[in-house]
Amino acid sequence: MSQQDLDALFDRLVAEYSDRLSRGVNVDRELILQQVPQEHRRALARSLRMIEVGLAVAPSGSEPLGPGSVLDGYTILRELGRGGMATVYLAEEKALTRQIALKVLRPALATESVHLDRFRREGQAVARLEHPNIARIYAVGHCRGYHYLAMEFVAGPTLAEALQRLPEQRPWSAGDLSRCTNAPSLASAPTYRAAMAGLLAPVARALSAAHSLGIVHRDVKPSNILLRSDGSAALADFGLAKDEAEMGLSLSGDTIGTPWYMSPEQAHAIEHAVDERTDIYSLGVTLYEALSGRRPYEGESALAVMQAIKSGVPSALSRISPETDDQIDAVVRKAMSQRPEDRYRSAEALEEDLTALAKQLPTRARALEGGPLKRTFHNWKRQLGSSGEYRSPTEFLGLPLVHVFVGPRYPGQKIRVAKGWFAMGDFAIGGMAFGGGSLGVFAFGG
Repeated sequence: MSQQDLDALFDRLVAEYSDRLSRGVNVDRELILQQVPQEHRRALARSLRMIEVGLAVAPSGSEPLGPGSVLDGYTILRELGRGGMATVYLAEEKALTRQIALKVLRPALATESVHLDRFRREGQAVARLEHPNIARIYAVGHCRGYHYLAMEFVAGPTLAEALQRLPEQRPWSAGDLSRCTNAPSLASAPTYRAAMAGLLAPVARALSAAHSLGIVHRDVKPSNILLRSDGSAALADFGLAKDEAEMGLSLSGDTIGTPWYMSPEQAHAIEHAVDERTDIYSLGVTLYEALSGRRPYEGESALAVMQAIKSGVPSALSRISPETDDQIDAVVRKAMSQRPEDRYRSAEALEEDLTALAKQLPTRARALEGGPLKRTFHNWKRQLGSSGEYRSPTEFLGLPLVHVFVGPRYPGQKIRVAKGWFAMGDFAIGGMAFGGGSLGVFAFGG
């Protein structure tokens, strides 16, 4: 059973149970619990008990939402999308005859205070913000058991959708980005890189506005960046804002949200405090993916990705995207530094460098790195301090000049083999080898 099917099953069972109890119909709870997999029954039983004792009310199972449904003055036109926490509908607000995005909390999650609080917190956080690059929330409400947010409707795609539409053939152009975002104004940028930096600079500005009010987004990623037809971006989904070191679980036990854009301190959970610099890291990951076409860390599971974030160093952009230059590499490296203190001091500082990239001007991040030797030493010291691995961005014949592992492998980690002209680490040694008139590399690991 897929996650989406399981979520829908939870919602239906909770709604039907609440509906029957409200009508005085006896219901056998065990028969309901038997309809979900064994490992998820405890979570469902907790929700049913909340309804029984009157601590939660779920929407009626006989009144599901869909096109034509009216909820508190909003007429639903169609579904826009759904996730682990909510379903978003395109709706029309009768009083003002305008289209809005109606975000409705999943019925099953509405029985859990932790999810309901997170949902309300999004409305409260955005209500404090007035910024052109933050998707506005018009109202927070509750009607017939449904909890909703009435939000600005952005007709354009998300950045995640736009990136998926990019052609396979590289290099990409500003025109490619313009077509994928349905934003003609982006086509005037000199390069794809400049267009993307110009698109994300206002997002950094929006984060700066949020941070100035003590609001940390904590879930910056391409799918939370909405693209308007005029080429501007709007940051959305502040549901995890100010949620101290909490990842959150759905009723079926899966992590809410995606791990690929987490900062190392988020991946460490309660071991490290999380502040506004986590948003800087996540926007750096977003820029990395937008420029390279791939995420910096991948894994077979969310846990594997999080472990890689905690202990690894991503490949330099220049290794996987030949059109990348030193200026962009430096900005991404600084934004994605393992240690928060090595990142940009503020989202505003990151915005300044993104604006410089958009105008094809030198960046402060590149200036601070200095020459090749200073840059290599600085990056090595900074990254080895917490990650346990260093791979120099400078390469020769496709191999890094320096590749080092430090410290023991974490449980389950594969054998680590250092590859480079000078490579060493935990049971891993490599170097240059000469023989038969040719130059080669040797490396072995344990």
